[in-house]
Amino acid sequence: MNSSRTPEQPESPEHSMIGTVKLPKMFKGQDYETLLETHLKKCMLFEDETFPANMKSIGPRLEEEFRSCEIKWRRPKLDDCPQLFVEGISLFDIIQSQLGNCWVLSVLGALTFNERLLKNIIPSNQDFNKHYAGIFHFRFWSFGDWWDVVVDDRLPFINGKYLSVQPSTVNEFWPCLLEKAYAKFLGSYQNLHFGVPAEAFLNLTGGIALTFELKSDIQQSELFHMIHNAGQDPQTVMICTTRMKDGSARSRSISYPSLYYHQDVRRSSVPVTMLKIPEKVHLGNGLVERHAYTLVSTEQVHFRSKTVCLIRIWNPWGYGEWTGPWSDICPLWREVSEGERKRLYRLREDGQFWICWEDFLQHFFKLVICSHSPNFLDWDHQPNKWYRRIFRDTWPKGVQKGNNANEDFVFKTPQYLIKVNDCDVVKSGFNVVVSLMQRPSNRHKFNGDWPAIDFQIIEVDPKFFILKEKMSRSHFSKEILSGMDRSVRNKRDLASQFKLAAGTYLILPCIEKTDQEFPFLLQIFLKSKDCAIQLGSPQHVEVYNSGPLPANYLRPDNVTFEQTFRKYATQENKMSVRDLRRFLNEVILKDLNYPKSFSNESSRLMLVSMDPTGAGSLAADNFGKLWHCVTRFKDLFWEFDLDRCGSLDSHEFQKAVDSAGFQVSRNQLDHMILLYENSEQKMHFTDYLVCMVRLKGITDAFKLYTTDGKGVNLSHEKMMQLMI
Repeated sequence: MNSSRTPEQPESPEHSMIGTVKLPKMFKGQDYETLLETHLKKCMLFEDETFPANMKSIGPRLEEEFRSCEIKWRRPKLDDCPQLFVEGISLFDIIQSQLGNCWVLSVLGALTFNERLLKNIIPSNQDFNKHYAGIFHFRFWSFGDWWDVVVDDRLPFINGKYLSVQPSTVNEFWPCLLEKAYAKFLGSYQNLHFGVPAEAFLNLTGGIALTFELKSDIQQSELFHMIHNAGQDPQTVMICTTRMKDGSARSRSISYPSLYYHQDVRRSSVPVTMLKIPEKVHLGNGLVERHAYTLVSTEQVHFRSKTVCLIRIWNPWGYGEWTGPWSDICPLWREVSEGERKRLYRLREDGQFWICWEDFLQHFFKLVICSHSPNFLDWDHQPNKWYRRIFRDTWPKGVQKGNNANEDFVFKTPQYLIKVNDCDVVKSGFNVVVSLMQRPSNRHKFNGDWPAIDFQIIEVDPKFFILKEKMSRSHFSKEILSGMDRSVRNKRDLASQFKLAAGTYLILPCIEKTDQEFPFLLQIFLKSKDCAIQLGSPQHVEVYNSGPLPANYLRPDNVTFEQTFRKYATQENKMSVRDLRRFLNEVILKDLNYPKSFSNESSRLMLVSMDPTGAGSLAADNFGKLWHCVTRFKDLFWEFDLDRCGSLDSHEFQKAVDSAGFQVSRNQLDHMILLYENSEQKMHFTDYLVCMVRLKGITDAFKLYTTDGKGVNLSHEKMMQLMI
């Protein structure tokens, strides 16, 4: 299998765009480089006011649990020669401490086998060296964007022991600091206490995470083949979970070693008999109930004239291993060839162990596989490439989840169409993957819990792929799938794989009835290109009609226009960038108590958009056009900024763009939102105006140079002129 394959994304942003792993957004508006430079100059250690060293950062639920304990925050002691990394990075650097955070640590352990994925979340050039100022930063992915999260190095201790992850080497701190940054990203340490491994996978990789029940309808031979495929791909990582002792299933992984962990097991041998797992979480075979483990690799060994399939697993406690067949203490290893025994066998209490395939299926409950492309689903020589389409949208107010017999539900819900071609049909395996994610803010809107979400896949007539119009329930031929396991739908993410016959299918993302709008991110992976579209996209109308101006705005009528232009144009009846900036801040922002003003850069972008001559200044006529545009766009902003917060969310922005008459596809709209939204995923008034004026300029340029209304043919010189 070609491990370098990734899904093609025609709509994906370039690496230079804000929100990519190369240029992440600043979480809480904190710039690591600026903060580092400031504190180095002042010879001060950074203290993060946005994630303070007190119980607010630990969380109220944990405050109650540790009420009788001594809680202290400590920085690493420089006398102990602290380092971010000691002898590189290994899963043995990690030992779970007093939180039920195995759902995070098992994922982190899996990532230690992938240097590229780790580099995405741990930026280089930071350590406890001469540039040390008590500040570090890490990167996490959420809702389509990468975020840079800054933290100080004050770590919480409970009764002298690490609250969260414990480093196995006393002077190595990358696990503690990374997890502190993740706790800040999630809101507090208490949000690390119990969780869903698939969510950690997405935050730490930005990939797609699929969950499989090991006793599901997938044949066991196919399941092992899939795990083996995934293990051969260096870009794919896996974890597995156990059930409760009574055999019941829970959606969350909660086990934690509490106060019975041990010290100093990094890459060393500790006799198995020295360490015991408490009976209350012991399954009787060395495994821990409701616990998440890292799935490291698969192997096949020759044993007694047959082939035995083995799975390599790691416990994030750093100890506590399987004691059954093929464990470290099992005599079966004596009957394996010397070469295979040397290659695979280690008698070491480090949390890592082998288990045979049959026992793995019997004692483990779920498997989670994460990758940037679902290549591990390619069985029976399927086409190698997957294509991904990403859609950002919003469930409008009043949408209620239901079945496809509910006309109101069907009409209000955003609709997406996919096409499965004859060449995409598979005999075994899967050919479609769908992932639905809620925006993190949805949880806060829903009183601290995730609203229940789902999606339906329904077969429809192929003609709708050409018509691209929204459908009513009368157009449905039959329902293929009615969503996921109904016991686990109050989650941030849902993802599943499908084996669909050739045909056209409607995807309906749905949410339980709410009184607010809820944004979502939909990802669709298919085996053919350009086979996923959104239905009911805004139809083209005549671009821009200034309309009547609001009475309470300063209007560009003849007298006001001439006086204003003469007042601000300082360069022989021409307005420079600085002139325009002064006009925008003094006139357009007049009486608006918005904290953000127009910068030189935003003013330059607006000037260039309305300056077809490329002169770098505005004459009177173009200034008049700009003023008309800005006034109209300001009017639209007030129409859709209903809560008067001075910013628009993605859904409100789409309404403004549609009302202005711009023909913008959903992918283009997503691109603009990524460029201009702030850390709260909203577009501030000034950024909104810049974006709208640029849209106007691009639209005017297209109309000027097109001959058929469909495209343009430009020389290199003209293209450079327009771009510059």
